[in-house]
Amino acid sequence: GGGFAGLCVARDLKNHYLVTIVDAKEFFEYTPGVLRAYVKPKHLDALTFTLCPVIEGRMGCKFIWGEVKHLDGEERIATIKPMFGEKRETVDFDFCIIVAGCNF
Repeated sequence: GGGFAGLCVARDLKNHYLVTIVDAKEFFEYTPGVLRAYVKPKHLDALTFTLCPVIEGRMGCKFIWGEVKHLDGEERIATIKPMFGEKRETVDFDFCIIVAGCNF
């Protein structure tokens, strides 16, 4: 996932491994700060950003906007369904770190 933990792990591992982040959202949101945006709407820009430019541009990792539907630990393959498409794709891995975050 592309939340706090996923971005921290990617940052720390990107110089040693090819890192791919899969997230069902295309954006990061600092949720505790959203209440402030209700009274100060211009503050929303400081609380959110689109993941792809940061992950691929600044961090040099790969970003897939989708959902991991199956993990095969023995074969080391993740099956991913892109958010806008029916065709599933597979990604092989040496190590898989699951940072699912919370759902709210």
